[in-house]
Amino acid sequence: MKTKLRNSVLAITAALSLGASGMAEAVYFVLPTPDNSTAIYGTYKDAYGVDRDAILMDGIPIAFKYDDFWSYSAKILDSIQTVNPTLLPVATFGTYDFSTGTGTIVVNLTSVAGGATNDFNLQDPVDLGGSGDNVTGWVGEWGNDPQSLTYWQTVGISPGGYSDPADDQGTTSTVGELLAALQSFNPDWTIPVLYADYNQTGAGDSLFMSAQVRIIDPSDGSTVAFWDLDSLTNNAWDQNAPTYNFGDITFTSAAECTTLWNPLTGTGCAGVTDSGLTYSGSHNTGSGQPDFMAYAPDMDLTLFNPDFLWVATVNLGCNPLGVETGLLGTTKGCNTNGFEEFGIAGGVGPTQVPEPHSLALLGLGFAAAGFGMRRRIRS
Repeated sequence: MKTKLRNSVLAITAALSLGASGMAEAVYFVLPTPDNSTAIYGTYKDAYGVDRDAILMDGIPIAFKYDDFWSYSAKILDSIQTVNPTLLPVATFGTYDFSTGTGTIVVNLTSVAGGATNDFNLQDPVDLGGSGDNVTGWVGEWGNDPQSLTYWQTVGISPGGYSDPADDQGTTSTVGELLAALQSFNPDWTIPVLYADYNQTGAGDSLFMSAQVRIIDPSDGSTVAFWDLDSLTNNAWDQNAPTYNFGDITFTSAAECTTLWNPLTGTGCAGVTDSGLTYSGSHNTGSGQPDFMAYAPDMDLTLFNPDFLWVATVNLGCNPLGVETGLLGTTKGCNTNGFEEFGIAGGVGPTQVPEPHSLALLGLGFAAAGFGMRRRIRS
């Protein structure tokens, strides 16, 4: 039997507002793929300089495959749409410059707003509000019992944080509750789409991050399925092998691309565009808009017991539980401002199984994801 896969013709909640009925209404945009745009599947060097499966548009990466997740750059998509609008017409794709944060997205996973809550009977966000601006790294877990946060203001010094019973944070978060939240905006959504809003400041550029989503049977605490976001593809969460995300980034013409991008300084050209146009963006500004959006193609919530827990763990920056200070030879990639925010911005709807030639092009992408799901879901 074929495993149903999902393509990335996505309808994502960009902003929420109250309509005439008093109910929340969603504004949508679409992420480009080879199925719905001029994008193609290929490979490209990531911020580590490692060849990685990617989705390319105008010769440059708009998304990288990190283990089980496709991760898109909202800033590069916005730049392409602004500079070269015929590639991503607003009438077809919407816009990528939308508001995020408490009160404007479907679910907050972390928040710096003390006392922030979530609707839809979901757990309240992990509270970063007391951590201050000088956090080098942190690990937070949302949806489980207990909810927890551990953060370091200086690596080697005793950490801060908390571990709270779920009842103190509003409850746990079940698969059924999250699915209901997604489908209150679009009844076809079954796969959550995560977003990150970075806030790097000063001389620091780029950021280390790894994450894992688990579905847990609360009766015995066992993990029945999991999806990893890290820099290795090996059916395991490599917390100490995080992604290293482009901070300030520019893609331009061959004539202008005279100094290659330096991951330690964030300067230079990250690659050459086919058109010769220049696209640039900053993932470091803490702008209240998304920097990255990611989803796992086989995280279909309808496949699981609705009473199971949906749990997200995020490891960010430099800390003893994740990457050591000094990876890449400096502290570049450490958190510099404490207030990186994560959430769920919307969902993915069902579509057809890709044709065989599409699966061949995907390589370690969707085809591996479908196989991975069969290995990951416990019988």
